[in-house]
Amino acid sequence: MRNNYFALTLLILLFHSLGMSGKVRCTPIYIFGTSASFNDSIVYFTDIQILDSAWIEEKTDFLLNRNEYSNQLREHFNATGHPNRTCLVSFATTEKEILKKYAKMHKQFKGTSKKPKNYAIRDIDDDEFHFKAIRMYNLDETEIVTKSDKKTAKRTEKSKKKKAKGKLKESVQPSESAPSPTMPPRR
Repeated sequence: MRNNYFALTLLILLFHSLGMSGKVRCTPIYIFGTSASFNDSIVYFTDIQILDSAWIEEKTDFLLNRNEYSNQLREHFNATGHPNRTCLVSFATTEKEILKKYAKMHKQFKGTSKKPKNYAIRDIDDDEFHFKAIRMYNLDETEIVTKSDKKTAKRTEKSKKKKAKGKLKESVQPSESAPSPTMPPRR
């Protein structure tokens, strides 16, 4: 009897896990990082950057290996002599979404004019720190969605050229030193 319950539980977990594994796609994303410490009043923000090949689960729009991106930022601070910092990353697939998240995060640490917070916000330039795309291995070929690789590559190149020329989309900038990259939204 006990073996039957064990087998039934195992079978239910197997079917549940099969339903949870969705398709993944490689797509360009916007990403920025934030680093704070409980022992320090300085909060660091990276510039908004474009990663041209990030893996996102198609069903939930969740960035795979998100912790490895925050580990990249943590390792940067460990190397520069700022250990024990809490690092997190935020990402979006459109410029509008990432600007909204960036402004919201800035507001959380700056506060409002009536209730200012005592955090010093420092920006990290692209020259100082840049996220590196995480390579995905051990993916089943049937799970990978490659809808428009040519369009993705073309869109990424176009946005990099605009950023290099300085022809960025005019929008409300949450920070003076962090210009937003421009890339058309994906379909």
